[in-house]
Amino acid sequence: MMIMLMPYITTATELQRNYKKVAQKARRVKDVVVVLSNNIPEGVYIDYNTFLAMMSRQRIVDDNIEKRNLLSLAGSVDSGVIGKLNKNMDEMFEKVDKEVWE
Repeated sequence: MMIMLMPYITTATELQRNYKKVAQKARRVKDVVVVLSNNIPEGVYIDYNTFLAMMSRQRIVDDNIEKRNLLSLAGSVDSGVIGKLNKNMDEMFEKVDKEVWE
């Protein structure tokens, strides 16, 4: 998909009157077509295959972000720090008024 500075635009009237033409344009450009109503963005039209490709790329990006976040934490905290954290949390929970939480 080519990144465009200006989106592909059509009007709601054009979409209603010439649906096939707008659909062909969306298929050809492999990008969304912004639909305007009274010169205000109302929605988008996207070819189904382009939609599937975008969703696939988004899943890959989401998976990579999740893996990168988890891998960045792996092995970065030593057991001494974890022990202190656990001790501090235990002390904090001892100070909680249990009657308030019941």
